[in-house]
Amino acid sequence: MNFVRRHPVLVVTGVLGLLLIALALLALPLRSVPADADAAKSELTAAVEAFKVGDVEVAGTHLDAARTHVDAVTDVTDGFGARVWSWVPVIGSGVGDARHLGTALSELTSAVEAARTVYPQVSGEDATLMEGKSVDLAVLADVTAALRTVEGHVDTARSHLDDVDGSAPMIGARISEARDEALDQVVPVADGIDRLLPMVDQLPATLGKDRPMKYLVAMMNPSELKYAGGSMLTFSVVTADNGTIKRGETFDVETAPQIFRNVYWDHVEGNPFVSQYSQKITHANIAPSWEVSGEETLRAWEKLRKRDVDGLIAVDVVAISRMMQVTGPVYVEGLGQLRADNVVERTAGDYERFTLAQQAERKALNRALVPAFLDQLFSGNDFVSTMQAVGDSAGGRHLAFYFRDDVTQAAAGEFGLDGALADTDHDYVGFFTQNLVGSKADFGQRKSISSEVTLREDGSAEVVMTAKVKNGNDATVDGELSAYTDPNLEGNLALFLPRGAEVSKVRVADSDGSRDAATTTGDYYGRPYVEQPSLVRAGESGTLKVTYVVPQAATVTGDSLTYLLDLDPQPTVEKAKVDVTVRFPAGFTPRPQTAAGDADSPVWTTDGDGSARWTSTTFDTRTSLTLVASRG
Repeated sequence: MNFVRRHPVLVVTGVLGLLLIALALLALPLRSVPADADAAKSELTAAVEAFKVGDVEVAGTHLDAARTHVDAVTDVTDGFGARVWSWVPVIGSGVGDARHLGTALSELTSAVEAARTVYPQVSGEDATLMEGKSVDLAVLADVTAALRTVEGHVDTARSHLDDVDGSAPMIGARISEARDEALDQVVPVADGIDRLLPMVDQLPATLGKDRPMKYLVAMMNPSELKYAGGSMLTFSVVTADNGTIKRGETFDVETAPQIFRNVYWDHVEGNPFVSQYSQKITHANIAPSWEVSGEETLRAWEKLRKRDVDGLIAVDVVAISRMMQVTGPVYVEGLGQLRADNVVERTAGDYERFTLAQQAERKALNRALVPAFLDQLFSGNDFVSTMQAVGDSAGGRHLAFYFRDDVTQAAAGEFGLDGALADTDHDYVGFFTQNLVGSKADFGQRKSISSEVTLREDGSAEVVMTAKVKNGNDATVDGELSAYTDPNLEGNLALFLPRGAEVSKVRVADSDGSRDAATTTGDYYGRPYVEQPSLVRAGESGTLKVTYVVPQAATVTGDSLTYLLDLDPQPTVEKAKVDVTVRFPAGFTPRPQTAAGDADSPVWTTDGDGSARWTSTTFDTRTSLTLVASRG
């Protein structure tokens, strides 16, 4: 005690020294955390990639290895030494961050483990979810429960990542980088599950758990376009009863000409694209969104067939081709093999010259494709890849589902299956064409869209939109004008505009010359549109150029402008080209940002003059673009 009283500084120094030595010893295990975390992440990535290609055994090996590394991380970050270090001022925040990262990694591993338990039931040779055109509703319930477990683990991981502070000295930058990298992976997964679960919850009822459900299947021909997609020329009805799928006979103009007679049905309220007179069911999908065109089609069908149906599946041959990439070719008796690389050409292409025998062959192929599509969709073979093909096709509007049940329809919309237009209050592009003469010339249609946006400081913008259609059909071949083999594009060009847009100028240029047109706009459920008739002869081009003001093209936050643009494609055979240039007010500098939905060209490029540009040569999917600029 005397020594302590006489030499307090030495004593305190000694105690602090011992404490530092103890803390250093306790911290030694933390040195292994980065290596184990990196190894766990690599193993998890390898496991997910193996699942994607259906190699469950290899995926399991990687997943087990990931769990070993994750447990090593959490044993350290949750251990006694780490807890002691977490009480140390300043440095302790880094230890807490490491604990959050370790827990998030553990939760993500648990999520993949939960998916692993049901994956063999969903995909692979021994899958039991779908078999013999039946969905096992008990297995579906297991899959739904597992998906909710996955959701819980992913949400917990996201919460721990959000709690990472990243301000600790020396290691803060590295921890922040790890957090941001993890969030980039976790957020899309979490959002995807949130969109998927409502649809999964509705599947039992949709598959006839409570009562038999009937769905009209309409196959669209993209060589004869309406605003929503190709003309519906082949139909069938499928019944879902307690998970068992039964498809009915196939109808077309040859086997059931009475279905294609003129008839009047009660139209959807507010739909501007309807006739006041009787018309064919092939005109039911003029409205660009399937929530309207789908209901119009079902009303027409019920008037013709006197039988109620619960929903519609609209699909074109481009979607069927995508499906065949997964499920393989289809053999049609007497007509040979249809493959992913030839089905579009054989069923929708080269309408310039036809004998009656060739036309009959195409119709036979179309009749064969509807049952082939349904057999593929409900085969259960490689279920995961099949659903990915469905999602890809729906994103390009080559496939759409419409359900009369409002809850189910809303769920389909959450997952992007409903064929609706983007519901944005900001800038918007929707360029659609409509064939007016019944020819099959739209196979040769080539679209390009150019948008020049001049932003103002209040977030409004003047936009000059130039929508162009080139007729790629052979000009040297004389088809029968205004008929099946007409090579000319004769119809309407329509630009659907942002909400609240005010049009100041419209100009049309086509085979009949160049001319100014009225600036009057139509109204499609709150979205204005400009529609003009046009004739584009084979080998020539038609252009619709519209100048308008968007009231809220960008949001304003302090010294920042955030420009927002949504684009919807029309399901043409050939992909469109898009070029968007945005010019910001003086003093604002844009910074490039990734655009969701277009892997071909996902980044804005800047020229250093206050403008930015986004281009795509293969635009064929719903796309949302965001671009931020700051003052100074």
